[in-house]
Amino acid sequence: METIVDQLKNKIENSKRIVVIGHVSPDGDTIGSGLALTLGLEKKYRDKKIEFILQDDIPKNISFLKETKKIKKVEDAGLNYDLAIFVDSATRERVGTANEIVEDAFIVNIDHHISNPYYGDLNIVNSEISSTSELMYSIIEKLGIDIDLEMAEALYLGLINDTGNFTHSNVKPNTFKIAAKLMEIGVNNNKIVNEFFKSKSYQRIKILGKALNDMEFNKEKKLTYFYLPYNFLKEINGTKDDTEGVVEELLNYSESEVSLFLREEKDGKIKGSMRSKKDKDVNKIASIFGGGGHIKAAGFTSKLSAEKIIEKVIENL
Repeated sequence: METIVDQLKNKIENSKRIVVIGHVSPDGDTIGSGLALTLGLEKKYRDKKIEFILQDDIPKNISFLKETKKIKKVEDAGLNYDLAIFVDSATRERVGTANEIVEDAFIVNIDHHISNPYYGDLNIVNSEISSTSELMYSIIEKLGIDIDLEMAEALYLGLINDTGNFTHSNVKPNTFKIAAKLMEIGVNNNKIVNEFFKSKSYQRIKILGKALNDMEFNKEKKLTYFYLPYNFLKEINGTKDDTEGVVEELLNYSESEVSLFLREEKDGKIKGSMRSKKDKDVNKIASIFGGGGHIKAAGFTSKLSAEKIIEKVIENL
């Protein structure tokens, strides 16, 4: 009986131009899973043109992976792809302008978000798994591709990104088993963790300091929240990359059960990120604003003011 990975393998083998695409504001999981797949396909299918495309720049704390040099921006992409493999993207729109280069391609959707609507022509989605990188490990194995050190480092990065270095409730026994297998290949846990979590820019530390100083707490809803206006980001010459990790830090307050981080973008829209410690479903809250993700981690973009967003979040918690 043909499995879903067999179907993926057939599509790969019958395609000449393949593009792997990750979501906007890429994190360790979208880059880790996408890069590992790209490197694996390049190794097994040398006769095919394979590219990994992102709309946005690679975050500074991920660029230590030497093979990230293979990743291209949308404006440098080729054309006429037969097959487009979306990784870690809860919706097709989540990849931003990368959508424009795959209008006629067969779409494969590989993801782990509970809010994923199965938008692909072929969908490999498992919301019970820690990360797309954990899912990608098994896919690469089933494709008959040997995982080398560069691929293993990319996948390990994805694991620690989406598990908070194995501290989140999405960690299962299989997550540790895969991590151990990647370390057996040669992954240096200390190196990856230090490069990813402990190499922060001046701007990132300034933003975190402001967040911890200015955060507010709604005692009734046990919600910690903070709004970062675009002007502050511009003033310190920061980027959205420098705001990573703020929403997790807000959740560290002992009385907080939910955190909300709002960041104003250049065009005035507000990007929201939410996290939950216990049973409160932040995916449900994010969906109010057209976003989504997981029960304990979700995001959205809104044209509403920060005040109105906070009001709606408090109302619906």
